Amino acid sequence: MSGPQIHALYVLPADGADRGLDVDGTVAASVANWQRWFESQTLGGGLRLDTSAGELDVTFVRLGLTDAALAERGSFLRDAIEQELRAIGLIRAGKIYATYYDGSSTAACGGGAWPPTLPGSVGAVYMRATYGAGLPCYDPALSRGGLQIMDFAVLHEVLHTMGFVPTCAPHHTRSGHVCDDPRDLMYAGDEPWRPSVLDVGQDDYYHAHRLGCLELAVSPYLERNIEQHSTEALAVTVLGPGRVVSTPAGIRCKPRCSPTFQRGSRVVLRAVPARGARLVRWSGACKGSKRCTATMIARRSVRALFKR
Repeated sequence: MSGPQIHALYVLPADGADRGLDVDGTVAASVANWQRWFESQTLGGGLRLDTSAGELDVTFVRLGLTDAALAERGSFLRDAIEQELRAIGLIRAGKIYATYYDGSSTAACGGGAWPPTLPGSVGAVYMRATYGAGLPCYDPALSRGGLQIMDFAVLHEVLHTMGFVPTCAPHHTRSGHVCDDPRDLMYAGDEPWRPSVLDVGQDDYYHAHRLGCLELAVSPYLERNIEQHSTEALAVTVLGPGRVVSTPAGIRCKPRCSPTFQRGSRVVLRAVPARGARLVRWSGACKGSKRCTATMIARRSVRALFKR
C-alpha cells in the first residue's frame, strides 16, 4: 500500500530484554483493538495501516542507547527515540510510527509529536514505565484479551503526531488536548481520563469542520480518504446559500453547480456562506461513485431576517 500510513514498531533499548511482542501477536492485537474502536467511532473508516501480505507489518528495532540513558531524557524521551530511529534511516516521509517502546520512562506513559509546534513522526507508549502507585503503564497480556486503556494511549499519541488537537479547536488545552469531557480520546485535565468517544460533541477535531482548522475527517491517514486513481471525472453538486471554493483551485461556484475534476485528485471544499448566513454543517459523501453530492447546510440569522 502506498501513500500516508501508520506503521507499527516494537522498539527496545540497547540493553532491553526482547519479549518478542512483535512476533507473538501482542503488538498486532493492540493495533487491532484501537483500530476496531476507531472504526466504531467513524462508522467504518479506519486508519491506514502499513501491512504486508494482508497482515500488519510490525518492525523490530533495537536502539543504540541503554534504557537508563534514554530514561534520563525525561519528557524528551519520545524525541530521543525518534532521533535514534532517524539515525538508522528508518523514518520515511508520509508515515507515522505507532511505537511500542519496551523500556522505561521517568516522566510519563507515552509521548507524541504535535506538528507544527513539535514536528515528528513518532507516537510512542512506554511499556515498562509506571504510574500512580507503581502500576505498569502497559500490560501486554491485557491487549491480547481485549481493549485496554493503554491501547487508547497509543492511538492518542498517534493522533497527536498527526497534528491533533489543533489550537484553533474551541476546547483546546494543554498543547494538543481538549478539556471538555474526560471521555474524549484527546482529553487532558484534572479529572481521570476515561477514553470512550472520538471528539465528544464533534466540535473540536472530528467533523468539526472549522475553516482553517485541522480536520481529522479529511485526513489522508484515514482509509476512506484513499485517493482513487482513474481517468474518470468526478462531479460534485453543492447546495446552500453562499459559495464554495476548493484547494487546489478548481471549484468556485454559487450554491448550485456541478463542476468536475479528475478522480485521484485530493480536493478540499471550503464553504463561504452568504452574508447574514452561517454554516451549520456539511453532509453527503463520496465513495467511489461517478457523482458525489456535498451539501452545504446554512441558516440565515435572525438578525439578517430583520434587516430584510
